Amino acid sequence: MPFFGDIPKPARVIDSSMGWAHTVRCMARDTHRSAVYSVEDALGRQLDRGGTVEFFGSTLTLPIERRFADVASMQRFVDSVLSVIDPYLPPVTVRERVSASKAHYERPRTDRLAAIAVPLQLIDGRRWAARESVLLHEIAHHVTHHDDCARGEAAHGPTFCAHLISLHARVIGPESALLLRASFDSAGIPVAGVVAS
Repeated sequence: MPFFGDIPKPARVIDSSMGWAHTVRCMARDTHRSAVYSVEDALGRQLDRGGTVEFFGSTLTLPIERRFADVASMQRFVDSVLSVIDPYLPPVTVRERVSASKAHYERPRTDRLAAIAVPLQLIDGRRWAARESVLLHEIAHHVTHHDDCARGEAAHGPTFCAHLISLHARVIGPESALLLRASFDSAGIPVAGVVAS
């Protein structure tokens, strides 16, 4: 049983079918993944229409999130976000994903940069993944990958959630970040740097 602060060591994995070995980061089980997606789906529906939202007796005004037409516009958005949050972070390439089901983050390897793969197929007349909140989710994976505090955490762990909230605050607005943070708290999703009461 690891003690507090113990960082898991990378494991060397042999893929016998290919005859090569690679190093993988030991990660905790991603127990909050579906809950994080559910919270983001609910927030995404609110950001689709924008406008006012009642929140514990206060009225918040949400913007309508940006949508993108193509890979080039998404790449410009990702580049601008990375330059604002940390100009020393390695770049990320945005590419089209063949599958229409989900977007994903690909960690950097020795032979390529990190990538964000986004499906551009139309579903109900819209490119569901070519929008601001989806790109911020994938950027949060990139930031978390380069954050030493996240070593050993699950892909949608506390550090990822903290970075995602911070990105929402800086890019979409503090109202979006507040709703995201409150929804994570309501769903029992831990966020780094926040002590649960």
